[in-house]
Amino acid sequence: MAGLSTAAILSFMQLILSFGNLCILGYALFKFLNKPHNTLEAKVSALEADVAAIKISLVQGNNRFKDQDAVNKVIIHSLLALIEFEIQYCLTEHKDLSSSLEQAKNDLHNFLSNRSLHF
Repeated sequence: MAGLSTAAILSFMQLILSFGNLCILGYALFKFLNKPHNTLEAKVSALEADVAAIKISLVQGNNRFKDQDAVNKVIIHSLLALIEFEIQYCLTEHKDLSSSLEQAKNDLHNFLSNRSLHF
């Protein structure tokens, strides 16, 4: 009887070890099959971070262009005021207008009218 129980114990242990090996192989297969998914997930996360950084950069760039546009408007407005002042000064002092001053005024007005910027 002792031999029979030993054989039963050995077969039971063999069954447990076979089941354990099967579980380990199943886990390894599961990990192997999920590796492409995990790799793609990591790549998507990295690309999402890059897109977020690009969007932030675009917003900062757009804000910079808006600031530059405001500065350009102020400079152009000031330039027009200086040209008008110089023309008015020449007229009140009965001095001849230089053709380059009159040409600068006309060029600036033509440029602004073509760009649809009116000051």
